Amino acid sequence: MIKSTLVAVSALSIAIAPSAFAGTTLAAGGATSVTNLVQACKSFYNTDTSDSFPYNSVGSGQGQKDLEGKKIDFAFSDSKHLTSQSGIAIDPSEIHIPAMVWPIGIMTNLNTSKPIALSPKTIGGIFSGKITRWNDPLIQADNNRTVSVTVYKKDSAGNILKDKTGKAVVLRTTQVVQKISMPNQPITVVYRLDSSGTTDNLTAALKSLDPTNFTDSGKVFNALASTKAAIAADPIHFQSASGSALVASLAGKTKYSITYDEANYAKAAGLKLVQVINPNGDLVAATDDGASAFVSTSTIADNGTVTLDYTNKNPGVYPFTVVTYALALTNYGDATKAAAVKKAIEYHAFTCAKKVADSGFITIEPASPLGKKISAQLAKLGK
Repeated sequence: MIKSTLVAVSALSIAIAPSAFAGTTLAAGGATSVTNLVQACKSFYNTDTSDSFPYNSVGSGQGQKDLEGKKIDFAFSDSKHLTSQSGIAIDPSEIHIPAMVWPIGIMTNLNTSKPIALSPKTIGGIFSGKITRWNDPLIQADNNRTVSVTVYKKDSAGNILKDKTGKAVVLRTTQVVQKISMPNQPITVVYRLDSSGTTDNLTAALKSLDPTNFTDSGKVFNALASTKAAIAADPIHFQSASGSALVASLAGKTKYSITYDEANYAKAAGLKLVQVINPNGDLVAATDDGASAFVSTSTIADNGTVTLDYTNKNPGVYPFTVVTYALALTNYGDATKAAAVKKAIEYHAFTCAKKVADSGFITIEPASPLGKKISAQLAKLGK
């Protein structure tokens, strides 16, 4: 995981300072989920390119608004940008570039000897307020059963090998007995208050995997039909904060809580990552391995948007996986700026996860199907 000092960065601007040989300075902002990676990679990026940009970590929704208002040159967004967020029309030259992939960590503040296991149905029950105590029969059942754990074949660099179709190659599958006694304590849900792509992706997955408890999805957790009644009925056990860092911090201070966040925020907050029981019945941790296996089953459209198959039963896939888009323009009216934007996105898509040890983000190879789509979209910039 990224060192804990990085996680203390809250939803504020991250200044990526120019080097002695200053290049182009850009403005960017958006998803708080990528803050740790951008922060950890900034010195590599600046040294290798001489370019710089302040990254305003304000959330995917606000990042989309800022791009609509021409306040920034490009945005990172965990959600597709298909409708205006500010009332200002989306620039017709805007495109989606699927630049980063990472797992949403389901995190708990529990004093258990090892990470607990939860199925999507149980997670949906908790976040919708239907399951309110840690010793609920569904939680007990998830943590007293035999499950499969999948190990993937990797190359010498530690990257998962893919077959001709792009799917991850399984090395072996083992059986694990999960046996944990859960506390008889009420659950406190800590959720994102601001407009969040992390929330959008989590609830989209739950809508697909647990349609009984989650009938809708969206960027604002407490505005959903699936959640707002429970939040109004029990505000003590539904608490909120804005931005990834503050959500993790609040959960870390709240005993018997559960939250969802980019996985790297767990360590500094003293939270434990849940192991998810996927649709194949496998126990999968929130790692880049599970996210890589999951995204290898996705469909990439010509416009750069990715369709995720949350219900796929491939072994070892982690269903709560996010594709973060770089939102950029094909027409900046400035060739120098367009070239710098292309360079920044390309570097963060292909290089940062390699440069930053244990970043939690998957390494995207340029020759992979996703890498080829990134390059094809980047080629459109500045035309």
